[in-house]
Amino acid sequence: MSGLSQIWPQDPWGRVLNGALDLHTLPPEDLDAAQTAADIALERFGDDLHSVYLSGGMARGVNRDAVFIIILRHLRRAVGLDLFCAAAALRVQKLHGELDSCAVEVFGWDEIFPANGCYSHPRFRLGVNSVAIAGRDLKRLIAPQKLTAAAANAFIVGMNAKLRSLQHRLKAVSTETRVRATSRQFAQTALAGAFACVMENEQVYSEDFATMAKYVGLVLPDVENSLQLLVRLSGTGTTSSLEALAIADDVMSWLPDFAETWLDLNNPERNLTLKLV
Repeated sequence: MSGLSQIWPQDPWGRVLNGALDLHTLPPEDLDAAQTAADIALERFGDDLHSVYLSGGMARGVNRDAVFIIILRHLRRAVGLDLFCAAAALRVQKLHGELDSCAVEVFGWDEIFPANGCYSHPRFRLGVNSVAIAGRDLKRLIAPQKLTAAAANAFIVGMNAKLRSLQHRLKAVSTETRVRATSRQFAQTALAGAFACVMENEQVYSEDFATMAKYVGLVLPDVENSLQLLVRLSGTGTTSSLEALAIADDVMSWLPDFAETWLDLNNPERNLTLKLV
């Protein structure tokens, strides 16, 4: 895909539109994997299930990274959802070995439409990158998304702690497979958070990591080399823990301060969610 196509479409008022493919244009093997995820969701939640969505790079036809988002009808989150999500993702990936990665996430109705008027990151994600696979498509109830501080905050507020955790995991993991997966996750988290720090000012949205790096580099030209290393890791990772830790150490020398500066200005209380404005 061209660089231009990695910038999400926007309406005349600058609001971000859905960048995913249409259901009927998804490749047959992608539809098959999505149907498996929908079947697993229906098996687990039954009448409590509202809808199932494909997100991630596979929803845009750019890679084999699948994210399945499950929305429930009720307000309360069921017990044991984390275990279900992990098991469901493993089951889908075992049945569909062509996937590079698979994640399953579950949200209750009030997490999509919170009563307190706060920003909903799951709703943002449904609005900008999702294909309805089963149930009634909620996007008819979701307006095009604005690139506000509330949207950026969702990527930034917990990023530093997550990066430190991944950095520690890189020191502990021993297998090449785990090093590759952890280094890839570190790079993707870092680039998404760094891009979020400039997203509101630039008024562009992308989930392409090279595009994210380009816009961050306009603001922080001195870390261009660090950004390019992150772009490489975001795609393939590395099996070398020494290489991964060297890149992580370099990133942690500038990115936490960049994020904290943004938070001091936009979210000094470090709230997990901000009010919509």
